[in-house]
Amino acid sequence: MRRTLLLMSVLCVALPCFAQTKHPFTFEDMMALKRVGEPLPSPDGKWVLFAAVDVALKANTKTPHVWVVAIAGGKEQEIISDQDADRPRWAPDGKRFAFVSTKAGGSQIWIADFDGATGTVTAKYRLTNIATEASGELWSPDGTNILFTSDVYPECDGAPAAEADCNAKKLDEAKNSKVKALIFTHLLYRHWNAYKQGKRTHIFVMAAPSIAEPGEGTGAGHGLGAVTAARDLTPGDYDAPTFSLGGQDNYAFSPDGQEICYSSNHDPVEAISTNKDLFTVPVNFPADASSAQVLAATRNITADNKAADETPLYSPDGKYIAYRAQARPGDESDRWRLMLYDRKTSRKTQFAPTTKTDFWVGAFAWAPDSSKIYFVADDKGESPIYSVSFNIIAVDDGPLDGSELC
Repeated sequence: MRRTLLLMSVLCVALPCFAQTKHPFTFEDMMALKRVGEPLPSPDGKWVLFAAVDVALKANTKTPHVWVVAIAGGKEQEIISDQDADRPRWAPDGKRFAFVSTKAGGSQIWIADFDGATGTVTAKYRLTNIATEASGELWSPDGTNILFTSDVYPECDGAPAAEADCNAKKLDEAKNSKVKALIFTHLLYRHWNAYKQGKRTHIFVMAAPSIAEPGEGTGAGHGLGAVTAARDLTPGDYDAPTFSLGGQDNYAFSPDGQEICYSSNHDPVEAISTNKDLFTVPVNFPADASSAQVLAATRNITADNKAADETPLYSPDGKYIAYRAQARPGDESDRWRLMLYDRKTSRKTQFAPTTKTDFWVGAFAWAPDSSKIYFVADDKGESPIYSVSFNIIAVDDGPLDGSELC
């Protein structure tokens, strides 16, 4: 987290500035600035990927592209410029990265082959071709699977191929229907300017492509046919993950890549509830496994808290899940606390804020050795980075040491 925040500062300075005659800063000047997304260091620590958004006022568009810069310093370069590209995510081997693009078939997941010697993209190709579109991709730590989210019809839940066919059929029916009126039978039915149209956000997982497999696009890659094998890991009439306006993902892979943890609200009336819980589910199921079998293997690990639980993140050693939680049910503005869930004992411990502070915890990240957690917390008009250090073996009741870093 500390390195990521420092990188964001460097990138903001590194992006091109336009020499102009001195004048008051205008709205047009602000729109001409590139908006830098979250920077991601490569697994070998040599490169940083990030997305930067270009705004075209006359066209009324915002278009993201992927850039890269060497951690050792040097000129940043735009490595995907011929199509929109957002949310880059490294493969564990650092030889490829996934990203989201709307170039073909709406929002889909693409793969780019990366040359670590030159910092360039040597090939890119579309991975998914799902009718309900795909986003929010995440590579499993063992490199075998790729997770993504898609808004699907919950009544289509089933085996992978049947579910994909059902969703495609319902989309075609809606597109070809002469009736364009929308009928809502429950809240929530719209987030900001996007209607749900009877669909729910679900998490899917599919096998990651190998570098050697041929496919379509500009270069070698993986064919599109395998996306029909994408498994719905969160079936049911619920959003999983829950709606978010940004920040950390509300889902994560375990370090061994065999499990995911995600946030979802299963209360009967979501509009009056903040009771988001954390659920865990295995990643690997037989090809013909039903939705019922997936649900049978799913566990609610925070059912005792009737307020919100979100942003799960496994410790690198796989022993714990850190997450943020609120204590007062129904209070969207309640303070966010940093919690730790012991995967072996199911015990939960609050680590921040301590009894001496009243701030709420923002984004957080584990230290590579699982010995501490770094997090951001707004305090008196500033956003310092804090750390919570602890002895994993001696974790006890209540908050432990919390120290300010900067």
